Amino acid sequence: MSVENLDGDGLADQPSIIYGFTNTADTGGLPGPAQALLDDTRTNHTEPDDGDVEIRELSRSGWAKPGLSPGDVITRDSTQSSLDTRLPELDLPGSDGLYRDDCGEDIPAFACLGDDNHEGCGKPVYVGRTCANPTCERDWPAAVKDKVLRLAGNLDSYARILHKRTGEAVHQNHVVASLPGFLVDSDTPVDRAYEILKNILRHQWGIEGFAAIYHPYRIKKEYRADQYSHGGAEGEGDMTWKDVLSSDNPMQYLKFEPHFHLFFPAKQGQFSYSVVPGVYKDSGWVFHRIEKGGEDNHVSVEDLEDLVHQLTYCFSHCGVNDWYADRDELTSRMKGELATDVEYVPDATQGEVLAHFCEAAPKLLGTRFVNLNNATCDAEVSSGSPGESDTGCDCSGSDDDGSRHPLHDVWEPGAGVTPTTTGGGGGPFPNDVFDAPAPSGGSSADSSADTTTVAVSTSQSTEATEWPVTASDEDSNSDTPITDNREPCGGELKPIRHAESRLDDDEWCQQAEYVAGLRDAFKEWCRRTGGDENLPWTDGDRDGGEVVRDPD
Repeated sequence: MSVENLDGDGLADQPSIIYGFTNTADTGGLPGPAQALLDDTRTNHTEPDDGDVEIRELSRSGWAKPGLSPGDVITRDSTQSSLDTRLPELDLPGSDGLYRDDCGEDIPAFACLGDDNHEGCGKPVYVGRTCANPTCERDWPAAVKDKVLRLAGNLDSYARILHKRTGEAVHQNHVVASLPGFLVDSDTPVDRAYEILKNILRHQWGIEGFAAIYHPYRIKKEYRADQYSHGGAEGEGDMTWKDVLSSDNPMQYLKFEPHFHLFFPAKQGQFSYSVVPGVYKDSGWVFHRIEKGGEDNHVSVEDLEDLVHQLTYCFSHCGVNDWYADRDELTSRMKGELATDVEYVPDATQGEVLAHFCEAAPKLLGTRFVNLNNATCDAEVSSGSPGESDTGCDCSGSDDDGSRHPLHDVWEPGAGVTPTTTGGGGGPFPNDVFDAPAPSGGSSADSSADTTTVAVSTSQSTEATEWPVTASDEDSNSDTPITDNREPCGGELKPIRHAESRLDDDEWCQQAEYVAGLRDAFKEWCRRTGGDENLPWTDGDRDGGEVVRDPD
């Protein structure tokens, strides 16, 4: 690689980016007038011959200087750069089998630990262990979840910032940018492409912040279904990405044709198609705004719900990179003001995004997620005032005379979440696979740093063992019958890492009917995880979330 790959003056100012291309993108699918203008531009534009490289220089400086201005693209006959690095062919999500041997094995992850309004009973909840790695055939949707939640929240907040700044209506946009024969002199061609797109969007349309998702492949035309319903390309087949990803050999239906899906908020009409032909002529890049079906429908993204669905769809088949030492990643980036100016996403927005994602996941990812923001503990507890205990329970799980606590281990260690409401592996879920309740407004799902989503399968659960609540031997001759008035607990489920403080609280342990089971579950969690607080299946603020494939 040439050390002069930017063709600068050696003073680290990097005034321009040099890139090349051997072929341009398909220019079909634009609205009528824009398509006609682009077709005319392409007709009068000489395409590079096979093997020839067209060279472009994109200026990133030049204000108050004669010559190029920032964002200008000029054609060059030669360069000192070695333009020999293409955009990469990357793996698709879920393409490498199980990432860990224990993916899917039950692990205690949540427990009924209570809140300000409820003491909590201590019942542990087991779920399938999740790596949240995008290459894992079981857990890749958890990686999508993390990306979608963060990106949708930031885009929505950035749109509000722009509206407050300009006083004008701001709308979300989804634009596809393509230059398949893209070449650079760089070990990080995707990062170089991000920088080029950032400069073109800024100086041609005034877009100061955006997100980019990298797609290495398109479905071959002979297999692809028409995608006109969302402004996509025509096809000669009947396959969608869902069909391709669920096939035994997805690559047989695909061709390497790299492109980027861009999302950004902008004022009405700010992204003008009249600029597209000139950008194509100067830079080789084709920009195509995704719009809803219908001749008069020029809406790209309708609302936050639609934004979440479109992002989920894009991440479902984006490229997976291994460029970082700690883990694989779905290839995307926030650029410009979207990365620098969004300091806060309101809790209400986070909750709404989460609810919409739980709606989208079954259809787009083939996985059902449960929103634990709406889940409560359904373990049966003795009726009575909160904090009262009829059993005289101590923290070691025995009553006052030293006998075994009658409710000790009604949950089954190692079992999955069970559908029973009278004990079992502990879970708020009444069916085998569950979606989070997602009301139309989406705002009723409260969000907090200690809640997450979990997709649950009960296909491997076992029946719970129950111990009857009986009188002690001293009271066996009592004339007063002993009755067991049981009712659902209704306490808040929290990540089990918070259990330690509860278990150190003697007063709380005294009233928690499942404290012995919680103590055992917490020890198991510490043993199997090393007590790491930042695990994807226990913390909704990090990438991941509990997930299994929909068994249906």
